Amino acid sequence: MTASSTATAVPAFRLLFPPGWTRHRPTPDDERELLQAMRSKIRPYGRPDLEFQLTAAVKASFRDLRTRDGIAVYLPTEVSEQTLVPMTITAVRLTEPSGASLDGHVSDLFRQHGAEFLGDDHTIVRWRRTFARLNGLEGGINEQVNYLVPVPGSERRSAVLLCTSILQSTQEPMSPDDLDACIGLSDVIASTFAWAPGAAT
Repeated sequence: MTASSTATAVPAFRLLFPPGWTRHRPTPDDERELLQAMRSKIRPYGRPDLEFQLTAAVKASFRDLRTRDGIAVYLPTEVSEQTLVPMTITAVRLTEPSGASLDGHVSDLFRQHGAEFLGDDHTIVRWRRTFARLNGLEGGINEQVNYLVPVPGSERRSAVLLCTSILQSTQEPMSPDDLDACIGLSDVIASTFAWAPGAAT
């Protein structure tokens, strides 16, 4: 799949987040300002492990958005240390290069990547991937949870991909319970996805 400026326009949509999460555009200025604000907030806590994880998450998310048809990145930038988690969620628009529907790609996700539906309405396709090494960063693990939502009115030729990245240091990985909690939070957020009123069906 690839990004395409000629694809069906993505209607407005909404996601519900816990308090303290913010939405950012995929621009270098937004990335720079966000990193500065985030580091200023974390350093007083004396948590270099968390600073590493969140810095890696921000850089990876913005890099991904700029190489694809990025819509937004969501991060927990205004939360307390107790609720701060090393995860980001990006939203990008996806199409097939040929202009065909995404049905073949979705079938491959079920066959090869253990995809499943998120929710009983069978609208959102969910799958997970683990990357043992972060692009451009040593000693990092990216636990990725992905959600594919077809754009209404596009005859499944265009979709929004939500990608949650949960980043860990290999030196100080999070506990299995904490990782499960992050994945659970990701699923809850993705389950709130809804198109704005008036989107074609």
